[in-house]
Amino acid sequence: MKHEFLLLSLLFLLPGGVIWLVRPDLRALMRQMALASMPFAATERLFYPEYWTPKFLFDLADRIGFGVEDVLFVAGLSAFSSTAYAVVFRRAPVPCSPPAARPWLRAARPWLRAARPWLRAAAAIASVLAAAGGLLAAGVPVLYAAVAAMMAVAVALLAARGDLLVPTVLGALLSAAVYLGLCLLFAALVPGVFERTWRPSVLLPGRALLGVPLDEILYGLGAGFAATVFPAWAFEFRYAKAARVSPAPRAG
Repeated sequence: MKHEFLLLSLLFLLPGGVIWLVRPDLRALMRQMALASMPFAATERLFYPEYWTPKFLFDLADRIGFGVEDVLFVAGLSAFSSTAYAVVFRRAPVPCSPPAARPWLRAARPWLRAARPWLRAAAAIASVLAAAGGLLAAGVPVLYAAVAAMMAVAVALLAARGDLLVPTVLGALLSAAVYLGLCLLFAALVPGVFERTWRPSVLLPGRALLGVPLDEILYGLGAGFAATVFPAWAFEFRYAKAARVSPAPRAG
């Protein structure tokens, strides 16, 4: 198959699409995470061709450093990695406390109050990118630098939000499981794709689970770890038991 990464990116949109349909209460979170994940699409230039060598639509990776596939991939990954815990354990995001509990914020201009969560999000994203850049400069291979940076910043956020420890760990495991399942489906649709397109692992040479490189599963684990704690910290919510949707009354 010529455009393998495009197929993989489309597969990664499927879980989020299902969650969007069955959990309307998580749509705002999914929109926030899709937007917050966009800077990571531009990091493809760090992975290609060092980590893998897929074919990109219009050869965009060679022209601008990333492609349409990267945008779709990070949007899909952020959708299910940020909501896996909430879906499986029937939890919903609930604001931690009203703005009135913070006098300085109540006195601030309305636009500043609205922008504050995104400023927090931008700071966390910049920290991940800076940490990954530092690890790359120190000679750490790109995938491991990315995972280590996500985990390090997520642990720092957990230090401020200890109540998110259990959701974060469970979210990481669930995300890794979904990531593995999607990769298995990908390998079934395109036999031999991992052997052809992925370069040999540096730290886990030849190691795979059901034919999927352990590097990829590690990346899914790190993404789920970060994506569960990050939005709850940035947008100041906690996970509470989700209300059941009551059936619509019958006509007549």
